[in-house]
Amino acid sequence: MLEGMEPQVKKTSCKVRSILESLDAKDREILVQALADSQWTAGALARELTKRGLPVSEKPVQAHKRKGCSCAR
Repeated sequence: MLEGMEPQVKKTSCKVRSILESLDAKDREILVQALADSQWTAGALARELTKRGLPVSEKPVQAHKRKGCSCAR
């Protein structure tokens, strides 16, 4: 009766991925490059995105840049 029972895998949505998916191709590429650029700190990038109407805090940006979010799994 309980054969094959497995725990439910909880998929959490990465805030940065959600933002990337909401952008047009040009803006998406700009953000992808900024995320890969070590000169952009997570805090500075979060502030700039928020200024432009894409509210995000430093922590999810930092996790995404370090590949510690659900996108890296």
